[in-house]
Amino acid sequence: MNIQWFNLPFDVAFDVTSIIALIGLSLLLSASLLRILCYFKINIKWAYTLSAVLFCISFVTISGYSLVTYLRGVFNDLSITSLFLLSYYIFSVANHSSKENDSNRSIFYLIALIGICFYPTALGLGTIDPYSWGFIGNPDHPLSSLVFISSLALLMLFAFIKKHPLLLLCLVSGALAYSLNLLASQNIWDYYIDPLVFVYALYAIGSIEIKKLSSLS
Repeated sequence: MNIQWFNLPFDVAFDVTSIIALIGLSLLLSASLLRILCYFKINIKWAYTLSAVLFCISFVTISGYSLVTYLRGVFNDLSITSLFLLSYYIFSVANHSSKENDSNRSIFYLIALIGICFYPTALGLGTIDPYSWGFIGNPDHPLSSLVFISSLALLMLFAFIKKHPLLLLCLVSGALAYSLNLLASQNIWDYYIDPLVFVYALYAIGSIEIKKLSSLS
């Protein structure tokens, strides 16, 4: 499915996969600016306005490329998890509910655990390659695919029973997006985790633990 809009100063002549990727990076820019403005206690209406303006102008093409196009070359595509967490943060700021709740903490701890186990092995440490498990239906790893799907189903059940709607939304949406091939990758891992969300999860967990220690002292 290709969308071809010509003679416009915006990056819109892309397939659905590219559009989702660029929107994710634009959300990253907007959420980052919003967080900075909120940190400096800028009026919330002005903060949202400036973030919305940045979201729009990040698609404007200059010399054939836009800001999000350059970012895509640096960071690659974000995961579905990142898209939902960025969207959740942007909308939660208006409701003054951006503090970490149990559902948020569950996501961050899960992302951190997966990343700590996943990235070193994906870079060649050890003999196990969990990244290959993400190619669902791979005839070379039939048992690994079964274990992966079973673990994912158990996580969804856990999120449903424990009433963690954001975690459940990320898990279900990632699986649905993978089934529809909405990202460029054919590996389901890339729908659930990316380096940026992993780094942010470590930062969020560090902030949570520091606050706990501060409250005890």
